[in-house]
Amino acid sequence: MAAPATQHTQTLKESHWTVTGHGRITAMCEEAVAATPAVRSLCHYSNGILDFAVLRLDRAPLSSLVTEAGDEARNEALPGSRLLLSAQDLGGVLRPLGTGELMRTVVVNQRGGLWGGRARPGEFLAATADGPDGVPAMDTTMNRLVARVRTEVHSLPDELLGGDTGAAPHPDGPRPQAVADGSPRIDFGTAAAADTAYEQRMRDLWREHVNTTDLHYAAYYQDWTLVCVGDVFEAHSLGPRFLGVSVRTRRTAYRDLSRSLRGHLVRLTDAIGPVGPPVVDRAPLDRIVLDVQEGAVYVLWTSPRSFMLGVTLDQRQVGHADRRLAELARAVPEVMPQPSR
Repeated sequence: MAAPATQHTQTLKESHWTVTGHGRITAMCEEAVAATPAVRSLCHYSNGILDFAVLRLDRAPLSSLVTEAGDEARNEALPGSRLLLSAQDLGGVLRPLGTGELMRTVVVNQRGGLWGGRARPGEFLAATADGPDGVPAMDTTMNRLVARVRTEVHSLPDELLGGDTGAAPHPDGPRPQAVADGSPRIDFGTAAAADTAYEQRMRDLWREHVNTTDLHYAAYYQDWTLVCVGDVFEAHSLGPRFLGVSVRTRRTAYRDLSRSLRGHLVRLTDAIGPVGPPVVDRAPLDRIVLDVQEGAVYVLWTSPRSFMLGVTLDQRQVGHADRRLAELARAVPEVMPQPSR
């Protein structure tokens, strides 16, 4: 039974949004916010224009320093509006990779989270969470909400935002044997330490985490310079995924994406700023997820000066690959060369 949508929320509609034509979508959004305390607000846009905002009544308004006084709906919609523009740009960057349209974008820093996704072309939803701990619940709710809007309102198929929770991840156990049909090809960049033992430790880590089931590519950068990268793109089982875009082109494209990330980072940080401004001596963001129709791209900061970029090409495995990259990110600092005293 749906939670009452009026006890804990307030819906502010623009004049063009009518209950007669759009009441079902509005009700779904109200139910999602009411049932998920982690979501502080949810906004709906059509062709880039705000339609309505659902606000939790127990949350303070966003800072008046970054919003327009007297317009609560547009104030709360500001992060989502900025994210929508960033998602349009990022979608254009990712489109040549041949993995489909950008469906879902998640941005997290130490103060909050921002979610944006499309239900269909021209229809965009955005949600905010006040703290990083609430992002998983917000993400789950918004993924399910978009699936409901697509299937129940628009009679479109579920695109599995966030992956398929029923899909089996890469098995635990002796992982190097599990990737026998395409052991990771591993390269080192100019930021890698000239140390044979260090390189072997990095190789072992990549072989434990990068595999043909979920996490297909992972790269580690320090000061925007490549340290280590590995992928299983040449595995026979992944061959059908490279019919339109070659392995070489895909590898080059992901390196290009890492180089262009600075510009996108500024806009994404600006988008999440009203929700949670970055703290001094921390990376501006902790995590970005770019969920396309065939897989996802992840960016995960391990320190203010280093980050990892991961990729899966399997939409069913989006959630599992996200967790796999987080495991690798936690392990990398432990094998890095220690500075001499």
